[in-house]
Formats: sequence, structure tokens, C-alpha cells
Amino acid sequence: MNYQKKIIPIIIYLTILYGACYAASKEVGNYLIFIDFPSAIIVVIIALAYSFNKTNKIKSFGTGAVYGGWLGFLIGLISMSADFALNQLNTKDFLSANSVLWLVVFYGYCIKVLMKILDNQN
Repeated sequence: MNYQKKIIPIIIYLTILYGACYAASKEVGNYLIFIDFPSAIIVVIIALAYSFNKTNKIKSFGTGAVYGGWLGFLIGLISMSADFALNQLNTKDFLSANSVLWLVVFYGYCIKVLMKILDNQN
């Protein structure tokens, strides 16, 4: 019964998230701009590792996803900065890499909100 009450908020959340991502992608002209599998994998693996020994797995998974997002951001920033310094990349390449860099944080917070909806102790 409790899960039935959570289906509607999850559907609303995912619909709004999809609509916002679709509208932004359409505006930019690149429909795959919000899809980056390595970023998603980093967030999910760190979230799983963080929630492994916790009692409230759902809440801990959401918190771990945010931590994973920021750790992935720092890893990407360090990698991007080193590559930028070594290869003398132009500003267009830097901004293109920067947009992918923020996806990790975006994924982390999206998962956190979803876990907040699923958590029994809201």
C-alpha cells in the first residue's frame, strides 16, 4: 500500500525531469546532451559503496549518489585541467568538456531526489 502512494510522485518527478531535459536538449539542438554513461556508472558505483554497510539503504544510496556526483566532478575537473594545460586546447573544447563535467553532479542530485521519494522516513 505504501508503495502505491509513491508511484504518482515518482511518475510526476520523472515526467518533469524528462520534460526539462528534453526542452533543454531541443533548445541546444543536441538530443543526447544529458546522456553520459561513464558519469552515471561513477555515481551509481560510489552510491552503492556508500550505502553498503548502512542501515537505511535508500537514504544512504541517495546521499552516496550526491557524494559520487561531486567526486566525479572533481575527478573530471582535474583530468580536464591537466589535458587543457598539456594540449593547449581552445575555449570551445574546454566548454564542451565542461558541460559533460556537470552531468555527474546532475545525476547525483537526480538520484538523491528519487531516493527521497522512495524513502519511508520522509
